[in-house]
Amino acid sequence: MVGESVIVALPSAALFAGLALMSDRPRGALLAQGALVAAVVMIFVAIVVDAPVAGIPAPRLAAIATGLIAAAVAGMLYHLYLGRFERVWAARAVFTLVYLGAAGLFGLVFLSLI
Repeated sequence: MVGESVIVALPSAALFAGLALMSDRPRGALLAQGALVAAVVMIFVAIVVDAPVAGIPAPRLAAIATGLIAAAVAGMLYHLYLGRFERVWAARAVFTLVYLGAAGLFGLVFLSLI
């Protein structure tokens, strides 16, 4: 059970951490949008194809994509609203909480559909 959680959590956390540690706001927002598109394509493939894709079962692919969607959304919001915060670390803390909340919410919504 823990191994499956790590497979989902690591790519998601790595994506969000990479986006949150970028100092170039336009590039960060662009990369977050690209990651969001890639994750949505992954979840679409998981819904349409019942067989394993690249050796990954469809439910696991959907779980990984859901985590990436949450990370990309929180990363995009971070780069859009970073200018409203006086301290960068305060923004990172707030959007880490947004990321964790989005991951839980998206997991409940998206994974219940598959």
